[in-house]
Amino acid sequence: MDMVEHITLDDINSIDGILYSDIKDILDSKEVLENVLFTTKIMFLDNKELIEFMNKLTMFGYDDIALDYVENLYDKVMVDFTKFKYDNKSK
Repeated sequence: MDMVEHITLDDINSIDGILYSDIKDILDSKEVLENVLFTTKIMFLDNKELIEFMNKLTMFGYDDIALDYVENLYDKVMVDFTKFKYDNKSK
């Protein structure tokens, strides 16, 4: 099962937003992150980008917004947790 639904290049071009890969290098401060968050729709091409972005959110104190992203993903992506494995290295 794919992590995200199938999206074509035409679909991406018709969405009013910006690719995370195009802005990830400038998201180096809380102020820049705020400007992007509140003015732009951010699009992710894979789950690695989304996780990286959520880490930036929590790093700058936006835990609630990161949680909102997770809660809103239910309608937009299909996630298969059957192969999920948690390895607790603190044992």
